[in-house]
Order: sequence, then structure tokens, then C-alpha cells
Amino acid sequence: MKKRNILIVEDEINILRILHNYFTKSNYEVFDALDGEEALNIFNNTKIDLIILDIMLPKINGFEVAKRIRSSSNIPIIVMTALGEEDDMIKGYNLKIDDYVVKPLKPKILVMKVNNLLDRLNNPDNMKKYYTIKNISLDFGSNKAYLDNNDLNLSKTEFKLLSFLIENKNRACSRNMLLDEIWGLDVYVDNRIVDTYIKKLRKTLKPYDYIKTIFGTGYMFSEGNDEN
Repeated sequence: MKKRNILIVEDEINILRILHNYFTKSNYEVFDALDGEEALNIFNNTKIDLIILDIMLPKINGFEVAKRIRSSSNIPIIVMTALGEEDDMIKGYNLKIDDYVVKPLKPKILVMKVNNLLDRLNNPDNMKKYYTIKNISLDFGSNKAYLDNNDLNLSKTEFKLLSFLIENKNRACSRNMLLDEIWGLDVYVDNRIVDTYIKKLRKTLKPYDYIKTIFGTGYMFSEGNDEN
């Protein structure tokens, strides 16, 4: 079974170490961040399946981290915090978090919460079969993409790349993130192959200019400025 990547954001070293060990033993690939800035950097450069997020963090607090992530992604977020007041919980849920866990934590219960949430989201019965944005339609059942109702005749890799960019619209995706997600962690390919496939997708999507270059980072699907 492929390991799922989780990001744990916690500034208390002992808690972070305990959670890291519990999730590693539960077959997760665990990424750690001690502050909000580091968390956003990892999120923007790594394929993460779920985030466990403390609120009282150095540099950027957890509420602001959740807000920024939610502006570009529907990734599951579980908040863990000592802030157990109703107003704090309401603030968290207004940011569209998925669960709210009040410290002190019970690591085994947290692992089960994460297992259940990811299993439910990854259940084929719950997965979307069609997705439409602007004038592009994606059919996940047949791996086909349509532009202005015309079949783009994409290869499997091209479809995966386009659908990943669309699902992460308005979020800068690094070349390494795209390599890991589209080609896989166990396959070595030069990161220039990403540029080659982006060039092909841009040609296929003409005259629309949906795929933007984010210099120094990678690429982003943007709904603005449809035409060149």
C-alpha cells in the first residue's frame, strides 16, 4: 500500500516527536514543521495528503496558515490546540477545517481520526467522476479532457498533469511536486520533463492561457486572462 503523506505542524518538540513516531509506525510518510512559515513552505513544495495543524505557532499562526491553504486547496486539515473555547472552534470551522482536537492529545485516537478521514475521502464511491472549470471538462472515468466540448486526446500522463494543476488551481506547484505526483516517488526522471509536458499542454489548450509560469517555483493553473 502506498504511504500517505501527512504534515504535522507543532512547535512543541516533545509533542511533535510523539506524533511523528505514532504516524510513522502507522505507515505514514511524516513531514514536520515547527512554525507556520515552514509549514507553508512544505505544503507548497510537497504532495501532502492531510495536515495536522497547531494554532499557537511562531511566525504565522495556525488560523492564518489554514486560511492561506484553503485559498488554493481542499486538503483535509485537523486542528489541534489548547484553545478549546467555542469562539476559537467556530473560527476554525469557518476556515473549513475538517476536525478540531483539543489538547491534551490522545495520539492513538488522532491516528484513527486521520485513518478514517483519508479512507473516506479515498473511497471510489465518494470520488468525483466529472469536473468542469471554465470551458474545460474532465471525465475521470475515462481519463478524457474536453475544451469547448472538443476531446483534447490527452495521454494518460497529460491528463494526470492537467487534472492535478486544475485541482490545485491558483496554487504554485513546484516541478518536484509535479514529478512526485505524476511520475511517482520511485521513478527517476529529469525535472525538465515537466517543462516538456507543460509546453504540450499549453499548445493543446490554445488560444487559452490557463497555465502560468511561476518563476523560481514551477507552474500554476489560473482562471484569469483566458486568452493570450
